Amino acid sequence: MVGPVPYIGGKNRIATKIIKIFPPHTTYVEAFGGGAQVLFRKELSSVEVLNDMDGDVANFFRICQRHHGELCRYLRFTIVSRKWFSLFESENPESLTDIQRAARFLYLQKNAFAGLVRRRRYHYAVSAPPSFNPGNIPKLLESAHRRLVRVQIECLPYGEIIKRFDRPDTLFYLDPPYFEKTLYRFNFTEDDFRILAERLHLIQGKFVLSINDVPEIREIFQGFHFREIALHYTAQREAGKRFPELLITNFPS
Repeated sequence: MVGPVPYIGGKNRIATKIIKIFPPHTTYVEAFGGGAQVLFRKELSSVEVLNDMDGDVANFFRICQRHHGELCRYLRFTIVSRKWFSLFESENPESLTDIQRAARFLYLQKNAFAGLVRRRRYHYAVSAPPSFNPGNIPKLLESAHRRLVRVQIECLPYGEIIKRFDRPDTLFYLDPPYFEKTLYRFNFTEDDFRILAERLHLIQGKFVLSINDVPEIREIFQGFHFREIALHYTAQREAGKRFPELLITNFPS
């Protein structure tokens, strides 16, 4: 199934390619959850963990897991409009109830250009219906709820997640912020990537990391295995062009 919420850099279009190289494992951990498109596409693992430091993301998936009915009821009378988008965007999520915060997040992500989480812009199409349709929300959230029932949802720094769940039979899927992009709530510097690479050299389990393919990333993660794939990004100014995506692993793929 497709995940319920669009998110910048989401892997919806390449999720199946990523999943194909997953090795056998018992525990599956997504350290940078985002839209969690890979988790929603993959088969169930014995243990599954979905983590994101962004409180909006973690809260949304917790509400989908535990209170999706209340979230549906809250959203049923919303409408798609620039005014509603601006009203939701102006709210401080920390001042809202968990249900309200989840509703705000879903509404904004469904109506924002390219699933942006910073500097969101209202998106509309002149030749297609809106991506947010209150009538479709119950089915969307019910499907998400069923998939998330057995998933452990966390809101921690990725390093803490790796420390807690690293075992020989653990598979980490990591989808950190793209190199030299400032599209996220928590961006990564070059030093952050070097720290991540150092951590990954020490783990007992296996990992798959997806990132934009640039020379700096290949230098930072040298010693690991690389596989290139191509992806179209709607968030790029050069709409329709192909941009290289790199899968990095600590096992031959």
